[in-house]
Amino acid sequence: MDTVVFDLDDTLYDRSQPLKKTLLNFEATKGLSFEHFHGIFQRNSDIAFDHVTDRIWSLEESHIFRMKESAKQMGVHISNEGAREFQSLYEENQQHIELYPSIIEILDYLHEKDVPTLIMTNGPSAHQRNKIKNLGLDLYFTPDQIIVSGEEGIAKPNTEIFKLTESKFQFDKAYAWFIGDSYDNDIVGASKAGWHSIWLAKQKLENHSTNLSTYTVSSTTELKDCLFRLFK
Repeated sequence: MDTVVFDLDDTLYDRSQPLKKTLLNFEATKGLSFEHFHGIFQRNSDIAFDHVTDRIWSLEESHIFRMKESAKQMGVHISNEGAREFQSLYEENQQHIELYPSIIEILDYLHEKDVPTLIMTNGPSAHQRNKIKNLGLDLYFTPDQIIVSGEEGIAKPNTEIFKLTESKFQFDKAYAWFIGDSYDNDIVGASKAGWHSIWLAKQKLENHSTNLSTYTVSSTTELKDCLFRLFK
């Protein structure tokens, strides 16, 4: 039987929305361009995440770095305390995140078809599990059906986290499907692990000359149509 594994951030919901709200309401960053800031913040978040994964920085140190460095690259000075205040407001705004359109329909449909579903996400344990609760995904997934890199000590695209998931849930990689938005973490990782994949590419198609995904879709509506065809 096929097993469908979902990424979380920017696959099931738009993580830019709480960040945008925070940027627009934080005094030191009110006048900054969100489009410009968002790209810088994401790159610094990736750097910070790697340092936390490698146990070089604490989670708090990573939060301070990504905010101070992002602001610096935008020409704004923010103190350590300011970075903490930004993070606190950001976490508050993350309490109000919502699933992308069609995701509930997708999850309901797969459950009706008795298709096993899981979530595999990169990030700290408490942070990722709080987002899952805030999104109402705990109605669809039990705690053990959620694989969090911060709990396992390995992260996508490392094939070991895919192998660990196969072993834990006892399914064959030939019948595994991974759905995610990050080409490098989700699609490359799944491909190297021997899984099928669906790339939720949105606006990113032009950034890659090769495409290892089994299917590529540009919206959650297209994702729904694709999954409904696959699991008739």
